[in-house]
Amino acid sequence: MPKLVVKKHEPFVIILVVGLLSAMVSVVIWLLLDENHWQATRNQLIQKEDYRLLRDVNQRLNIDNAQLREEVIILERLTEIDTQAAARLQDDLKTLQDQIYHINGELEFYESIMTATTDSKGLNIQGLHIVDTGQENFYNFKLILTNVANSDKIVEVTMTMTIEGMSETGPQILSLDKMTADNQYTREIKFKNFERIEGNLTLPEGFKPLRVVVDLRQKNMKRSAVIRVFEWSTKIG
Repeated sequence: MPKLVVKKHEPFVIILVVGLLSAMVSVVIWLLLDENHWQATRNQLIQKEDYRLLRDVNQRLNIDNAQLREEVIILERLTEIDTQAAARLQDDLKTLQDQIYHINGELEFYESIMTATTDSKGLNIQGLHIVDTGQENFYNFKLILTNVANSDKIVEVTMTMTIEGMSETGPQILSLDKMTADNQYTREIKFKNFERIEGNLTLPEGFKPLRVVVDLRQKNMKRSAVIRVFEWSTKIG
């Protein structure tokens, strides 16, 4: 007679096993489905790191750019200072050259007077020096009178100085007292051996000077007139 085997039914174990299997399957499925999410998260993290690096680089570049701008400003100021200094030196050099030229002209003028004086006797008009001031129609002049005599007697003379030239209306003669400032022109002159007369001339607009006529007349002397004509010639002062 066969034996009857009776097995004990354990439903709890079966439920537990089924639950575990379901959980494992769910996890696997969740992991598989969420892979894209993790990839996106990693990409975001990488992008955030790259952004931070780019931001740091941008800040450093801004700082470097600001420093370079400051250096450029400093260099521009230094260049401007150097340019101004060079311009001042150039102006000073030109001024010195003009002074040297003017002094050389003065020396030539007085040397010619000294040479002429050694050969002259009595009252003479030794030289006329006219300098262009650079201002329109405005000039400086120096007139040298000498009296070479055996005595130191004072000579009294009356001087007349005129400028002959051309105007828009034709030939014109201008008197010195019409071209000089007040109290600058003296007709009556007293001197012993040497007299230098200096002044300024202001010519009328449109007047072209051609020559200067100087007339000296010694007082209380017959036939004492000394007249000399100078062609108009100027030097840059």
